[in-house]
Amino acid sequence: MSSPEKYTDLHDISFDISVEDCFSNLRPHPKFSHCTFENYIPDENFLSQSMIKEKLQESLNSMKDSDYPNAAPVKKFFPLFSRKKSKTKNSDKIQKHLYIDGSYGIGKTHLLSACYNKCENNKAFLSFGEMNYFFHYLGVENCIKHFSSLNLLLIDEFELDDPAMVHIMSKFFRELDKKTLVITTSNTLPADLGKGRVVSLENFGKQIGNIIESFESFVVEGEDYRKKHKILRKSVSENNFNDAFAGYEPKDKPKTKIGFESLNKILESNHPFKYYAIPSKVEAIFIDGLRPFVQLNNALRFNQLIDVCYYYNTKLFIKGSCDLSDLFPPELLESSFQKKLYRCLSRLDELAVFFKG
Repeated sequence: MSSPEKYTDLHDISFDISVEDCFSNLRPHPKFSHCTFENYIPDENFLSQSMIKEKLQESLNSMKDSDYPNAAPVKKFFPLFSRKKSKTKNSDKIQKHLYIDGSYGIGKTHLLSACYNKCENNKAFLSFGEMNYFFHYLGVENCIKHFSSLNLLLIDEFELDDPAMVHIMSKFFRELDKKTLVITTSNTLPADLGKGRVVSLENFGKQIGNIIESFESFVVEGEDYRKKHKILRKSVSENNFNDAFAGYEPKDKPKTKIGFESLNKILESNHPFKYYAIPSKVEAIFIDGLRPFVQLNNALRFNQLIDVCYYYNTKLFIKGSCDLSDLFPPELLESSFQKKLYRCLSRLDELAVFFKG
């Protein structure tokens, strides 16, 4: 086996990706691709972890026993919009979607990935952020038709960030094919979605109610494994950041180095649901010149990049003058995207080695 190319320039990475390619990429990636129910070990101190594992296995087994068509590779985008309706053995019994609520780092994404890997039917795995970008790029109707072609739709980190998404998700669950089972994770209880930030029961109570009624909810408790397996942080000089880059030997894919401002320009120039092109092509990213965000849009693009890097288990080495806690100023953290940005900080805390200077 030939050794991997050692370096690539992010400016050379192509984002000329078709919609079909984006949809076919909706699956667990390296960090979670090997997750199964067998290697999910519930914490014996939290009974809810064993209970949700059992519930998900039962749901997947029920799907296997039903008369679902076998999974087939997605070849074309538009033909999927004409899914044929077929009766199942349980056609008279519509199963509610499953909503898994719990804090960061307790294995929710592991369980969601285990569902994907166990299911033998048409399926997709994506983050809610990715789903949001698909809605805005392709239109709500097209997305409903596409996702209705699936038997299992797995959505990680479900959240309602703004009033538009309340309307969209209410319509989505109302019009999604009834034989498509949705399993989603979140760190917000269904009744608290958007609470105190973007919606009020007076204006959006009916839509929120429609969404809540679509789900059977489960609260999973536990301790954040990231606190148990903390990566050693570094606070070193610019020379050591450069030495770390020079000394890093890629194993599977090349490494890259880029300035923070140049990275933001690349993100601005490409649609967020295509950002996976970066971690799919590089193993480690060295980012120089990190500074606090000023514009919310730039912060959200960066958040999407960190999300896909998290799923790909991309190694991050970041040098900047600010501490991680200062990356998003209070005015951004107090926005309706608060939980999304805090999740970004949590994932950076796990993935990245920081250099001060």
